[in-house]
Amino acid sequence: MSDFLDSARATAEKFGVRNVVVATIYGETVRLVQDFFGPGYRFFAVGNPAQAHEHGLVYHDGTSEETRRDLEARGIKVILMDQGPFQAASIGGKPYDIGGDVPSDIWRGAHKAFDDWGFLGHLDEVVRKGLRGEINALWLIGHTISAILGDGPSVCIEIALMAADSGLLPLDQDCMAIARPRPASHAPNAALVLHPQKTSRSFDGLRIKDALLSPREDDHWFCDKPLWPEG
Repeated sequence: MSDFLDSARATAEKFGVRNVVVATIYGETVRLVQDFFGPGYRFFAVGNPAQAHEHGLVYHDGTSEETRRDLEARGIKVILMDQGPFQAASIGGKPYDIGGDVPSDIWRGAHKAFDDWGFLGHLDEVVRKGLRGEINALWLIGHTISAILGDGPSVCIEIALMAADSGLLPLDQDCMAIARPRPASHAPNAALVLHPQKTSRSFDGLRIKDALLSPREDDHWFCDKPLWPEG
C-alpha cells in the first residue's frame, strides 16, 4: 500500500491537486492517506452511514458515528449518504437525480431484476433492456466502468460524485479520488485525478485526467477471473 500511496502522492503533486476524496467505511483508509500525504491537503471521507445498512441500502456495515467523530477531529470532512448513485442503481433505492425524470420502478435492484447476468456479454441485449426501461443510465455507466476498468475506478468516480453532490467539495478544482479493494471483489487499488461534477451533470464537466491502478497479483481482476456470477 505504501508504494501505491507514494505514487498517488506524486501524481497529486504533478497535477497540483489539494483535495483528496477517499472511500471509507471504518476510517482506516482515509487515516492512512492523511498520514502518508501529510499537510497541505484537504481530505474528504465519503461513505454510507450505519443506518443505510439497517435499511438495506448498502451491503457493508456503514460508517459509525464514532468513526465520523474521530475523522472530523482529525480535520477530515466526512460525507455520508444513504446511497451513492451506482449503489442506488444496482441495489435499489430512492431514485437518484440524473438530470431528468426516471420512472421509479426501474430503480429496483439489478440483482433482483435479472436472473441471468449473461446478458452483459451481449451488447444488443443491454441496449434492448435500456430501451425497455429495465436498466437506467447510472446502472449502465457503473457496470460499464467496472467491466472495463475494475471496481476501484467505479468507486472513485462514485465517491467523487457524492462529494460533489454534498456541496462540500469545490467544483472549480481538480481532485484525487482513492479507493481500496473491497473484500468481496478484490478490486485494484485505484486513484483517479479528475475534475468533479454533480451527478445530475455527469456528462457536463466530469473529466478523468489520470488513473493509477495497482492490483494485487492474486486478485480476480489481475487473474482475468469472471466479473459476474454467471460470467
